[in-house]
Amino acid sequence: MKAYSTDLRERVAAACQQGGRTIGEVAAQFNVSDSFVRKLRRRQCTSGSLGALPPRSGPAPVLNAADQVQLVACLRQEPDATLAELCV
Repeated sequence: MKAYSTDLRERVAAACQQGGRTIGEVAAQFNVSDSFVRKLRRRQCTSGSLGALPPRSGPAPVLNAADQVQLVACLRQEPDATLAELCV
């Protein structure tokens, strides 16, 4: 999912600071979720930043480089092999 723009984040934060409005009202005005507004406010209070969090990487690969090369070679020879067949 793509992060919301900095401009939108700043407008949402400004609307929250005006006061007298609920999180739900601010979320509805900008067509974002209530949880986004809550998280944005919490992030602004704790770190002072409105920027998006950096993207996270997935889990580390289980196979080393040599094993990956071998797996690709096996898949090229038998592209319809099952996982059990590849494990053998």
